[in-house]
Amino acid sequence: MIHIPKIPFLTLSFLVFFGSICLYAQNNQASDYLVLRTSDTLYGKVEHIKEGGFGGRRFYKKIRITNARGKTKKYQRRDVSSFSVDGVVFESFWLYQESQSLITGALGNPKYTMDPNQGEQHFLRVVSKGRLSHYQLEWFEQGNSTLWSMSLLKKEKDAFLIRADQGLFGLKRKVLQRYFADCPELGKAIQQKQIRKVRQVVEWYNDSCMQ
Repeated sequence: MIHIPKIPFLTLSFLVFFGSICLYAQNNQASDYLVLRTSDTLYGKVEHIKEGGFGGRRFYKKIRITNARGKTKKYQRRDVSSFSVDGVVFESFWLYQESQSLITGALGNPKYTMDPNQGEQHFLRVVSKGRLSHYQLEWFEQGNSTLWSMSLLKKEKDAFLIRADQGLFGLKRKVLQRYFADCPELGKAIQQKQIRKVRQVVEWYNDSCMQ
């Protein structure tokens, strides 16, 4: 008969407690998060899109976060500076286009000025960040549950972003050529269609264009 030693109750309690703390720390590290304008960071399950129901799929007016205890809090979008959902980070930008709708005027005016006084708040999906950063502006068409997006680019010192693509028609080549006048080789590659994707534009600029 195999003798199984008894573990003292206090030791067993400590092991259970310690294991719970470690498991919580691991889950906390891998969880969504929300950063407030006050710089406070909150961890938990973040929700910013209402899935189905009355009115169809759309953005919540208030961003929701549910902590480990199941308690949900709602925050005004203007009070949030960034958040992460399933490993995807979204950052707050106040974007303005003179005399144009941010979405419908996108093809005519590719420039989006960062203006907290006149701009409209949007949470841009972060694709990559560097000397040239790549974001995506997402939106829902009225009555349509499809999530649409456009690619925006921003150089480090710029106070504006430009639209880099035009949906199924590919890159906005003339716009990009003007924007990258500081890097003639990249402009030439864009003009000659050696580059066909926004990701390639970003990689070329960050890896090969001089600061």
